[in-house]
Parts: sequence; C-alpha cells; structure tokens
Amino acid sequence: MLDFSSLDAFSRRDILKGSLAAGFLPFGLGGNDNQPDCPIQTIREKRFPALVAIIHAQIDSLWCGHQGDDACQVAREVLIYAEHLPARLQLGLNVALLWLNLYSVKHTGHQLHKLCPHELRRLLNQGETPCDKHGPPRIEWTDDHLLHTAIGGVTMLGRLVIHSRQPARQLIGGGWSPQCEKPEFLVTMDAPPLADLNNHYDVCIIGSGAGGATTASRLTAAGLRVLILDVGDFVSPDALIQKIPQDDGSIKLSPPRSDQVLYRLYKDGAGQIAGGLGNVHSKLQLAIPSMRKKIPPKQTVNVCQARVFGGGPYVNNAIHLPIIESVYESWGDRRPTGVDYSQLSELMTSVCDELGVNTEVTKSQISDRSMRFAEGCHALGEDVQPLPVAMRRECLGCGSDNSVDSFGDHIGGIHPYKAGEPNSFLTQSMNNPVPAEVSYRTEGKRLRIRRDEVGSLRVDGIDVCHRSESGCHTHTTISANEFVVAAGIGETNKLLSHSLSCAGLRNQHLGKRLTANIGTALYAMFDKPIWPSDSTRPEPGVTQCFLVDRRNIMENGKMVEEPALENWFHFPGTVALALTGWFKEFACVMRKFNHLSMSGIVVPTKVRCSNYVDSCGDFHLEFDCDEFEMLLRGLRRVARIYFAAAKPDDGVSLHLPTKSILMRCGRPLRIRNMDDFEWGLSEIRRRGPAFVNLLTTHPQGGASLGDVVNPTTFQMMTDCGEAIENLTVADTSIFPAGCEINPQLTLKALATLAAQQIIQRSSATLPQPTPALARS
Repeated sequence: MLDFSSLDAFSRRDILKGSLAAGFLPFGLGGNDNQPDCPIQTIREKRFPALVAIIHAQIDSLWCGHQGDDACQVAREVLIYAEHLPARLQLGLNVALLWLNLYSVKHTGHQLHKLCPHELRRLLNQGETPCDKHGPPRIEWTDDHLLHTAIGGVTMLGRLVIHSRQPARQLIGGGWSPQCEKPEFLVTMDAPPLADLNNHYDVCIIGSGAGGATTASRLTAAGLRVLILDVGDFVSPDALIQKIPQDDGSIKLSPPRSDQVLYRLYKDGAGQIAGGLGNVHSKLQLAIPSMRKKIPPKQTVNVCQARVFGGGPYVNNAIHLPIIESVYESWGDRRPTGVDYSQLSELMTSVCDELGVNTEVTKSQISDRSMRFAEGCHALGEDVQPLPVAMRRECLGCGSDNSVDSFGDHIGGIHPYKAGEPNSFLTQSMNNPVPAEVSYRTEGKRLRIRRDEVGSLRVDGIDVCHRSESGCHTHTTISANEFVVAAGIGETNKLLSHSLSCAGLRNQHLGKRLTANIGTALYAMFDKPIWPSDSTRPEPGVTQCFLVDRRNIMENGKMVEEPALENWFHFPGTVALALTGWFKEFACVMRKFNHLSMSGIVVPTKVRCSNYVDSCGDFHLEFDCDEFEMLLRGLRRVARIYFAAAKPDDGVSLHLPTKSILMRCGRPLRIRNMDDFEWGLSEIRRRGPAFVNLLTTHPQGGASLGDVVNPTTFQMMTDCGEAIENLTVADTSIFPAGCEINPQLTLKALATLAAQQIIQRSSATLPQPTPALARS
C-alpha cells in the first residue's frame, strides 16, 4: 500500500547539505531543524500547510474546480491515520513534505501552500497535466523513482482519507443495498470481561486468530482452563459503521471508513512493508539528484496482517479452500508425522462442517459487479466456481471488504453465539462449558524458558504487557502448564527469537522458509454504470465469490502456468490506495466508481534464502523472475476475461496496478483492447516487479515443521532438536512451504492436530474423578 519507506534515511540537515552542494536549494532557506523525535508532530507544526496544499489540489481535481470537502480537516485526519504507521513511514512522510516544499521553491520560487491547485498540479506532474517547455519537468518513475515515490506516498494518504469521508462517497455514488442501510440489522457485542492475569491456567494461548482460536476451541471442549491473549483491541462488529442522520430523524447506515478500518484492525495501519531502499551507501546519494537517479528501485510487498481481537478471521472474507494433495505431499518429511492426505482431508471436511462452510451464500449473494467477471469467464469457456465460505446462508450481502462484518453473517472472529448452529472457533471457545478467558490489548514480551529439575526445557511463564483503555501499561508474568504461540508470523518469530536468546538458546532455522501468496489487482471500468441497476442483486454482495483455478497453457512452445483468479471488491477508500494517478487521471476514474469491477491475481512464492522473517519480526519478501512472469500471465488472463464481458454498447477500460501512469505517445495510456494491454504489459515487464503494487494477506513459514517445530508433537525445538516440552506453535508460521491457496482451512486442520497433542500431554495432569463421581 504505502511505499515511501525509501525516504527513511533522510534528515533535514542531510537535504540542506546535499541540496546546497547540488545547487538545488537557494541559500538562506530553512534554518537549524534537526531530525525530529516525532515526525507527525513536526508535520503539524511545520509541514501542515504543504500537506493541506496537496490535498486541496486533489479535492479540486475530484470536484472539477470546486472544494467539495474541507482540505484542512482531511489533512488532520491524514495525520491521525499516519500516527499508526511504522516509524520509518512517518519519517518518510515528514521528509517527503519537506522535500516537495524545496522542490517547489526551486521550480516556482514559492512554497507549496502559495500555489493555486492548477499551479501545484503543473509542478507535481507525472503526465496528468500537459507540459510546456517553460514549465517544470515531468516527474517520471523511470527517471527519478524516489521523488516520484515521495509525491505518490503523500497523495496516496490524501486519496485514502478523502474517499473514506462522506462527501466523496456521495459524489461518486457509493452505497449499499437497502437492507444493509437499516440499523435494525446491526450487531452489537459487549466486550468480554478481562481475565485475571494472576491466575494459573492449564493453557495460555498467545493469539486469537485462526490458529489460536481453533486450538482454544479444542482445548476448552476437553475441559482445560484456557487463557487467550491478543495484542489487538476488542472491536464490536458495529463499532466502525457510519451512522448518517436523515431529514426525518432516522438513521441510515454507511459502510465503515476505510482509513479507520486500516488503523483500527490492521498491524501498522496496514503499512507493513517488506522491502525498501536499494543500494544506498550514503545519505548524500539521496540528496543530490544526479546521484539519486542512479539508485535502482527495489521490490516492495505490503504485508497486511490483522491486529484485532479475533485476528485474521475477524477481517477476512471467510474463504475455506483445502490444500491440494500434490502440494501437501511436496512438504515431504515436514508434514505432520503419520498424517497422510486422506486424514488431513477428513480433518478439513470436519472443520468445514463445524463452521457451516457452503457455496449457497456465494451463489445467492452475487453482485452485478461480480457477475461481469463471471460473464467474461463464461464467454471464454473459463471454469468459474463459487467460493466456499463460512457465512450464514441468510446473509444480507453486506460485503465485509476485508474489514468488519457489522451484521454477524460471517462465522469468523466475533459474532453472536447461536447454540446448535455453526459458530466461529473463537466464539465457541468462549461459550464452551469451561469457557476460555481472554485478555485483549495484551502483548506477549518473553517466554521464560528454563531447565527443570530433570534437565528438560520448559516455559515457566510469559512476561506480558497489558494496555488499558486509558493507555496505562501493566506488566505481569502469566503462569500455565502449557503455552501456545499463534500470534501471526511476524510476532511469533519475534517472540520466539527473543525468548530463545534470553535463555541462551537458539534455532538457526527460525525465520526461514518464508513464503506468501502475493497478489495484485486489475481494475475494469465499464462505459455504463454497473450499480445501481434494475436487478435485485445485492451491493456489493459477497465480496469474493468466484474462483478461476490455476491452469497450464502453451506459451512460446512450452507449457507454463497461469495463476488462480478471484473477483474482488473494495470500498472507495481502499480502491483509492491502489489506483494510479495523483490528480486528474485518478479523479476521472474514481468518479466512475459505480462502473467498477475488479479481479485479483494471486501468485504463491517458493521457499528460498532471500525470503525470511528477521528476529524483529520484519519481513524480507520478493518475487523471483518466474513468479513475476506468472503474475503477468495472470494480468493477461484477467484482461481477456473483462474484454470478453464487454458489449458493443458497453465497452471497458482496464487500469493496471502500476506505481505510475504509463505514458504512450505523450499521453496517459488508455487500455481499450488487447493490443493496448500488451503494450502496457511489455512496459511493466521492462521495469520489473518494483513497478507493480504488490500485497499479501497470506504469509506462511518462519517456524517450520521439521526444522523449528516437531512434526509429531508441534513443540518448539532448539538447534539440537531438543523440544521445549510445554511450548506449542500453532499458526501459519509452521507451514514448511506455501499451501498455494488461502491458508485458513489448512491451518485450522493443523491447529486441531496441535491441540490433540496438548490434550494428550495434559491428560496425566488433569484431575482424575473419584469412583463415586465416576459412577454418578
């Protein structure tokens, strides 16, 4: 999503020094402003007018010369969102605004806030505004990708907030089906009481996502006393919904704001970037234009991970696809010991039965946007299948948009408990006869690993930090018989690495074998609106309801693979993050939001040394050449589908997921046929994967079965293969290679196996009934 992390090595002093040396900055501008301790506060105090000026120009473009929204208020909300970004991105934003002010002074003699919207767009121009020989140069990604990134990062934040707010939503006509606008369908959930962290528990589980919740459900069903910890906050399903007062005094609901969804529900505001600045040897390289332009761009992948009580199942679209047999077999001796594919398949089927996984709801809740994708598939003879989802069949078709289900239709993280019906594993665990106790806003800091009296490695307790609603922090140590780490790949690897190090132990394989399903999207804008329409289909319906499976095709005389495709949907704020353009080009596309259909391409990466998680929990992840080529074949496959869905009186324009506007013959590229598309695809291939917006919500590996985790007992191991006897790992960290599809169902099956091992180990310590109790 956000990619101005390249700027994190700057400081104002470096810019001033390098700019003076390069003749970039007039003497006398600036002063003695050292690198700030708090970049966001510095922006508020010194860079705020520059931010407002850029947002002012964006609003002016969207409303065709009018200020349809308050640029100052948008800028304030941009900074609220930015406070949740990683520190390096905050610093990057601060430096970008400083840099752009200096750039403006050089080319216009004025700082940004002194320019009118037209003058600002003429200055910050990647091809959206016609150039003249007396004006500033065009800013091209291929010529100066770092300057381009600085502008792109700032405008991206502006687009996100502008299109999360009601004025832009009303302008572009975004909305819901009528039943989704009614307050009576909202679900409100009271926060569960916080557990007493001074108690002793049978099992302490760190993480409430798919792995942690599945384990908790199995263990509480077996009568064990379980504590679930999660660093995320409890967020009621209706907490982010927008309630719009009507003239008659009633309330109409509007979808959650995308910016609030990202910073309330996702780690680092969904700004967790794998990759960044390339071969830079000094900060002077960044400050001097001639040197800076020689720095090659580097791949970046946005890793989106939930940070909310309920984890991934709280926010995801409830898709449950089974790992295929050939992929499971490829895991070799890293598979769970003694579990062949038929046994794993039975487990996955059992999980689906428990959760009510079905395709009926995806068939009944298809939107008109999704149908455009399906119509194109049918026209080409592509086999399009409904996705199996854990959703109630009486679903309202609200569309969770990878955010929050405000109506309780998704059987994911948090929803009302229904006895005798399918419930999420987290909800079930809190309603079992021995209910799980929970502590949200609680971060696991260190597992206290030591040797017991017989020399075995064990965990005595876990040091945690609980954050109250008021922001106060309380540190304590929780004791339990067994510990399960299921905190998500980054946090799991960070916790395990730190805990082993503190105990004088290590596992050299920790963090390795990282894989991911990396994806991107192609956007199709039809000439005529898709919604509102005369049909009775919901808007947006089930947001991911169709799958086109991967296949092998003949290309240039050899057999190659095309990746799987899924139709996607996102609300305006999230779409605004991904589309190309800073001002005019972007605004023209967003005004046609109701003409939009989109599809995602997902490419699984292979295990290799360059992809790993470090001891700080940071991701190092990128495509190789073969994976990038597969992505391009996926884009071509989607393009053919959407062109096949076009009609003589309803053509379609395609928009590629690139980091800048593609220029052809001096004008922005218009993709109206396959010839246009192939030209654009050749440009992407020439510039490489660093030129494409890439993201993943499915990282896997880092604490692999066989290397880090015992494949029989699911216990954590040291370098010499010695097990830590009461420490289990049960999230996607344990995948020894990619599962190549949505990993949720595979993980729940593996977590069930891990829970069975804990139950077996705990049976000897469970209280045994007396003969009288046994008879009764």
